[in-house]
Amino acid sequence: MKKQFTTVVLLLGMLMAAHAILFIQGTTGQSGVNEGSVANPTIYDGNPAYITANTMNLTSAGLGSSLSSLTVTVNISGGMNNGLYGYLIAPNGTIVILMNQPGYGVDGFGATGAGMNITLQDVGAANGNIQNVTSGSALSGSYNAANNLSGFNGVNPDGAWTLYFADTIGGGGNATLSGWSLDITAVPEPVTLALGLFVAMLLALAGLRWAWRT
Repeated sequence: MKKQFTTVVLLLGMLMAAHAILFIQGTTGQSGVNEGSVANPTIYDGNPAYITANTMNLTSAGLGSSLSSLTVTVNISGGMNNGLYGYLIAPNGTIVILMNQPGYGVDGFGATGAGMNITLQDVGAANGNIQNVTSGSALSGSYNAANNLSGFNGVNPDGAWTLYFADTIGGGGNATLSGWSLDITAVPEPVTLALGLFVAMLLALAGLRWAWRT
């Protein structure tokens, strides 16, 4: 009987726990669900009017739940980082700015390095806020996004996520978006959770009946 109870508790824990899935478009050096190649990857030098848009369609991903946290990885080569302006739009239209001319507001020159392969998150990133970076090298590691990614919390992650980039400062040539990823942590929808709890209860009853008979 104790064994049956333990099994039910484990099932309930699995049903209520949040789950994380990494979706990758293009090349980021990570392992996750491959969503194909990056379309229109060129970020044109010093042309803020030209917006590079890349959409990752998670309509059939089957998440069917409420987002509780998200991180974004971007892999960019070439160009110059100080003019980059990027933002992400969720399926419901919510917009969060990822970076806005990294370092430019700090020293007037900004991050003059060419390229980056970084993960953007909320508080606690190893390298601080991307807006404060003035490095002349390619960027790597984790940074806090310009705005809070928690702005996406509660969004249903199923659907089209679109990443936008532009280069607002001339110099360094065109950049290339080689890949990007979304690491999405979601929790079950109430209906899904209720159904799961009902199934777990049925299993519990069946287990108790078996225990009484033996």
